[in-house]
Amino acid sequence: MADARIKAILDTSMYIPFINDGVIPPILEIDIGKPVIYLSAVVIAELYAGSFDNQSVKLLDKLYKAFYDTQRIVTPSANDWQTTGKVVAKLGGKYGFGNIFLSRIQNDVLIALSAKQIGSSVITNNVKDFLRVKEFVNFNLIA
Repeated sequence: MADARIKAILDTSMYIPFINDGVIPPILEIDIGKPVIYLSAVVIAELYAGSFDNQSVKLLDKLYKAFYDTQRIVTPSANDWQTTGKVVAKLGGKYGFGNIFLSRIQNDVLIALSAKQIGSSVITNNVKDFLRVKEFVNFNLIA
């Protein structure tokens, strides 16, 4: 019988409580069974960018290695970057560039497109921004 578990990419917002406080995300409370977790290259970059101490960096190094060793890191393609530019322009046109942190929303678009690339869902606590992305990108979102 084939593995019926869904693929999931955890957004950066899901890792931060674990890194800061050791709190494991309650993803098992979501009614989706046990997902196969993939790591977005965008997410790991965001996590490293917010790491200001050696302990956090070492933890992220271990996280990265675990996903790398299992070949479960998803990287945006050139087409994903092209599409992201178009989507960010549409979001800016609809919501105004002053109201959106473009680099953050750009990363969210890249995460969504990466998930779409492998038929994965995005699991996030950052519902507001991902719902905006969902207006222009068809991907699975679990909040």
